[in-house]
Amino acid sequence: MIDLKTVFSVSQLARHLNDHLRNEFGSIRIQGEVASFTRASSGHWYLALKDESAQLKAVMFRQRNVLAGFFPAVGDKVEVLAQLAMYEQRGELQLIIDVMKKAGQGNLHEQYLQLKTKLTQEGLFDSARKRPLPSVVFNLGVITSLQAAALADVKQALARRAPHVEYSVYHTAVQGEQAAAQIIEALRKADSAGHEALVLCRGGGSLEDLWSFNVEAVVRAVAACKTPIVVGVGHETDVTLAEFAADLRAATPTAAAELISRPTSELLSEIQSLHVGLRKALRHRAQMLVQRVDRAELGLLTPTAYLNTLESRLSTANGRLPRLVERGLAQQTNSIQVLWESVSLEMNAAQNSANRSAQLLESGLMAAQRRNIAASDSRVDRLGSVVEAVSPQRTLERGYAFLQPQHGNAVVRSVLDVQTGDALRATVADGEILVNVREKTELRGPFNEDVKNSR
Repeated sequence: MIDLKTVFSVSQLARHLNDHLRNEFGSIRIQGEVASFTRASSGHWYLALKDESAQLKAVMFRQRNVLAGFFPAVGDKVEVLAQLAMYEQRGELQLIIDVMKKAGQGNLHEQYLQLKTKLTQEGLFDSARKRPLPSVVFNLGVITSLQAAALADVKQALARRAPHVEYSVYHTAVQGEQAAAQIIEALRKADSAGHEALVLCRGGGSLEDLWSFNVEAVVRAVAACKTPIVVGVGHETDVTLAEFAADLRAATPTAAAELISRPTSELLSEIQSLHVGLRKALRHRAQMLVQRVDRAELGLLTPTAYLNTLESRLSTANGRLPRLVERGLAQQTNSIQVLWESVSLEMNAAQNSANRSAQLLESGLMAAQRRNIAASDSRVDRLGSVVEAVSPQRTLERGYAFLQPQHGNAVVRSVLDVQTGDALRATVADGEILVNVREKTELRGPFNEDVKNSR
């Protein structure tokens, strides 16, 4: 009981009443009709609830009303969970609303929470089962109503951002009794059509308007899609179970179109970069091949250098041949001398045996000498064949020729050694040919350099 001797200030009494109301009533459920509604710049809602006989002012702060999922309008029947409080500055009784929903939707909200819990426990919403979207999409399937504003939003977003994307629309009702079955059938058709990705979308609405996207069969159909799918339903505050089951949730239909498509300008820039990289790679490869050809050309012998090599080998062979023959004969002579002295020392001891041995030795000596001479002849023949094969005459017989001035013994080694109109002698295998220089062409490149360096 309040002591009558106690004198309260106005603010003390207002605070006392506020505490009393909070302690007495706590949170209460109230149902009524929206009599007025104002949305402040701060985001808070100020409204009044009424019935046939009474009216109460109410406030719903921004951090709470963003969860409502709709904007109340005058005349709407709503149900709120609120606290009764005194607005002390004005001395007005008001409701501080925590939760608001349209009247009659309580059962739907409970169903939503129960189904969400069930499917979450099954793992239907796990991030591990969600697939990444393709990096580039050219063929898109859009599941929505042909009359929906969401379709216009998707078309506008694709035309502005990614005109390269082709899309097919699969019509379905998006609310009403037949909507769930039609959505499932449209998903099945789109999923089997070979699209690279799918978008399921519709505009905003109340929980009842969006309920088709909370039907268990629809949610499971979204999760069962083999094609990567994005679901964008309603506004940012609208969240349906179909969005949880999708590979990616979009806040709005427009956002869904933007998430599924890369900008054409970005793709063109990437193609340009790849083109530049390919040209660099081809240029580098061509340079490597040119270098290999240059190295191969450096390894080739010019005709003049080849003749010089043959002449050098022939000279070496001619120089070695007499020495080889002389050395072979000296060795044979020395061997004969040794054998002869050995025979002479034994002749006095056993003349008869010596005679027989001498005959045998002489016979063997002659045979050995014949074999050695035959072997020497064979080696001489082989060396002669080599000498003959590399001789200048054989080179000329293979089609080569060398040029000399008509009067003179110099050899023409370069186009720089002659002038147009000069008379030349071309020596071939079986004679000489007189020729006149009508035209000359100087070779360019590494081969010409080799010719100049060999002079």
